[in-house]
Amino acid sequence: MMLTKKYPIAFDIGFHDIHVLQLEKRRGKFKIQSMFHQRLESDLTDIKQSSQDLLNALKIIKQKGRFKGNRAVIHIPAHKVFSFPIEFVLKNDETMEGAIIREVEQNLPYPIEEAVIDYPSMTKSTPKKPQKVIIVSVHRSDIEELLTVFKKAGFRADALDFRPISSMRLHKYLSQISDDPSVICYVGRKASSVQIFNRDRILAMNKFSWGLERVIDKLNTNLGFKETDDNAMDLLLQHGINLSVAGESNRPSQGSSDDNIGSIVARIITPTIEELVFEFHKILGYIRNKEGIHKIKDISFYGAATKVTGLDYYIQNRMNIPAKTINILDQINIQPNLAKKVSNDITPFAAALGLAMREISWL
Repeated sequence: MMLTKKYPIAFDIGFHDIHVLQLEKRRGKFKIQSMFHQRLESDLTDIKQSSQDLLNALKIIKQKGRFKGNRAVIHIPAHKVFSFPIEFVLKNDETMEGAIIREVEQNLPYPIEEAVIDYPSMTKSTPKKPQKVIIVSVHRSDIEELLTVFKKAGFRADALDFRPISSMRLHKYLSQISDDPSVICYVGRKASSVQIFNRDRILAMNKFSWGLERVIDKLNTNLGFKETDDNAMDLLLQHGINLSVAGESNRPSQGSSDDNIGSIVARIITPTIEELVFEFHKILGYIRNKEGIHKIKDISFYGAATKVTGLDYYIQNRMNIPAKTINILDQINIQPNLAKKVSNDITPFAAALGLAMREISWL
């Protein structure tokens, strides 16, 4: 008899979407058992004010999603998570927890009594040497409101997580991790994140308000497209950014007319793509300054990066670091009926997939 390991239902809550996914594991390999996408009626700017909208969406997911059980793991919406690095030296008779609280109090935008804090990465403790810790914090009221809504919808929330951690969990399953730092970039619709880590710990992570919609809006404005049309998306998929790199293309030429369109698209979106380049420069400058690290193994893209043809190629040339977009379905199986729905484009579910890999002791 073949044993199938059970996994919880993973909810990746975004600004205006919820992507839900559940895995099963057979003979050491993951398989997507079920997945579902639900649009929210309005942007989730405030969890309490949007609780009814969120509840309605969760009820639809429970009714139509075909998920097993009701145990859930949840991504806290990225715009509700506050993260920052701290550095300190332990004082005499001071505990690690006490030192962390001392430093966190100086950086939080709200009272520490109202915060739920975690630290997913820290350097090894060495006496009289600076200790480096990455902090993530969420307002307690946001967590309480989120858990209440899930309970009303009939789900049992057993763990809360953060997109950057789930992205790294997925990457560790899909790629080999080495001593040399790697970069992973999750491109979202409105916000994105970059994480740098090696085999031992997270070196840096940052989220920022840059996403696919910024690129689409640029094309819509310059070419007079309607926001409700897919014209801009079609151009990004067909032409993207690759023609703007030294006049080269990473695919065969399709004729002078097609190349001219590609050049126009590239000229329009290049300044917006350069905003992403700037974010890479910022975080790489940080680890060079704080960690003394100059060698980066590679950059891996997830999420909506596949919607901009040649984005990885462009970043590789600008940063002089090998870059690639990960094809998730190369190493993860999927039910045949689900494969037809996603048409081999599972990128919007990438964060949910990493979250779904989180093992819970009761399963």
